[in-house]
Amino acid sequence: MTNPMLIDRRTLIERALMLVGAGAAASTFSVSALAAAATRTKPYLDSSTFALLTAVADTIVPRTDTAGAIDAKVPASIDALLVNWASGERRYQITEALAEIDSLARTALGKGFAQLSATERLALLKGHDAAALKTTASQAPRSIKNLMAGPAFVNPGYGKLKELIVLLYYVSEPALTQELSYIHAPGEWQPSIPVTSETRPAAGGMF
Repeated sequence: MTNPMLIDRRTLIERALMLVGAGAAASTFSVSALAAAATRTKPYLDSSTFALLTAVADTIVPRTDTAGAIDAKVPASIDALLVNWASGERRYQITEALAEIDSLARTALGKGFAQLSATERLALLKGHDAAALKTTASQAPRSIKNLMAGPAFVNPGYGKLKELIVLLYYVSEPALTQELSYIHAPGEWQPSIPVTSETRPAAGGMF
């Protein structure tokens, strides 16, 4: 049986394609093509939607002592995926999830989500997240297929949006080289250990 804990970078990228319903369009996908599309000066999405996507991504994975979603170009990657590889249904579902968040902000605070302070964004998104990610059914992750299918959320569009943000962050170079560096501990005390790929491997061997 496949060990569900042995998930590599390729598997996570495949999951991202599944989330956007790539289907036959996946045959034209490559990491280099996504990277090229994500470096466009002008996003494919309209400016207000892209600003909203950026604000949501920054709230879910903010910059701390390591890179955040914006540093990892997650909004640009999602923008490229939605326009170039996503099915129409999934594109609508995910952009609607963004619109719901913006509508909540306007109702509660009188302005769009992208115009809120970081503190206001976090408070609003916490409440929405808790309600949207309630599950309607459970499925034991006995295989990697079941694990990758994920739970059935009350708000599947938001579930896909959040998972895309997290997935694309953790397959990015900043996350793999900064966030996922494993420091061996505990162990025998050695006062001076050279930092090498063996003593501090990046990304937990996901490459």
